[in-house]
Amino acid sequence: MGKRLYYLDYLRVILTILVIFHHTAIAYGAGGSWIYKDVDDSELTISMILLTIFTAINQSFFMGFFFFLSGYFTPGSYDRKGWKSFLKERFLRLGIPLLIYIFFLGPIITYAAHFKETMSLWEYYQSSVVTLNTIHIGPLWFVEALLYFNLLYVLYRFVKKSDGAAEGSKIPSFIKLILVAILLGAIAFLVRVFYPVGKGWLGLQFGYFPSYILLFIAGMVAFRNHWLEQLNYKLVKKWSIISLITIPILPIALIAGGALDGTLQFEGGMNLQAFVYAMWEPFVAIGIILWLLKYFEKNWNEPSAFKNTLANSAYTVYIIHPVIIVSLSLLITRVTIYPTMKFFIVSIIGSILCFVVANVIIKIPYAKRIL
Repeated sequence: MGKRLYYLDYLRVILTILVIFHHTAIAYGAGGSWIYKDVDDSELTISMILLTIFTAINQSFFMGFFFFLSGYFTPGSYDRKGWKSFLKERFLRLGIPLLIYIFFLGPIITYAAHFKETMSLWEYYQSSVVTLNTIHIGPLWFVEALLYFNLLYVLYRFVKKSDGAAEGSKIPSFIKLILVAILLGAIAFLVRVFYPVGKGWLGLQFGYFPSYILLFIAGMVAFRNHWLEQLNYKLVKKWSIISLITIPILPIALIAGGALDGTLQFEGGMNLQAFVYAMWEPFVAIGIILWLLKYFEKNWNEPSAFKNTLANSAYTVYIIHPVIIVSLSLLITRVTIYPTMKFFIVSIIGSILCFVVANVIIKIPYAKRIL
């Protein structure tokens, strides 16, 4: 490739910060699963509704965008290193952090949040960790999934027996992306009939994986065919308008379906709420992803020492952020202020601390080989 696309590195920084805000929002009332919740969610509040809308919009695109970016960098990495070095590097950078989280970070966070008053840490390890009764994967499900995807990519390259040269495919047109969004929404709806959102295996929520798989593949195809260079303002503008129009449809549909009275079925099953949610996600996601790509290409493609520092520590931040976010939540759990204020306090201070701590960690000898 030609000029280095610095803006893709900086996009990962923004997405990582969104992950921190996303999980903190769940801690203070948004729908979803998180290690520690410091809110009484038995009664619906305006704060909970707003935070849930925030996390729903995030969920529509941010993890899928991570997969797109990971897919984009995969073919070039394989080409440079060959399959042996590629797999070695993947196992180092993905496998080791995953094991550290499962057997060290995850158990300690969970213990501190829920069991420190009733048993010792060693007792918790004996009852839950050593026996594998609880597998603490947490946010590292993303790292786990990437490991699977990379193994499948190596298998694909063996079967294809090709150097993966560019095939000259043009970036999908507006109409093609509309069809992709419809098909993706329909597939997600059908998957969620059997695996509703929140259900899966080893932290992998299968209901979201149709978009994750598609975007990982799209990233690889985009790299080979230079789609990012072909991305034009006309396409971005059309899809940005679609996303803006689509965003309010979900809360309106949920309210019309009885959400304010406690009727929530959007996670899955054969019902209208689940159908609307599944179809809503890709129409929001495509517009946001395209807009972010074009905006960052135009405004964030010049390198700087500060931005590079953030980019270099973003992966470490992703791994360690549960420790810092849960610790801050526990620290202020008895402070009597609105949950929304706690959300902003923990999110902002937590983001700063995460990058500071991560920057220290990556300076440890040999840590950079993994992180």
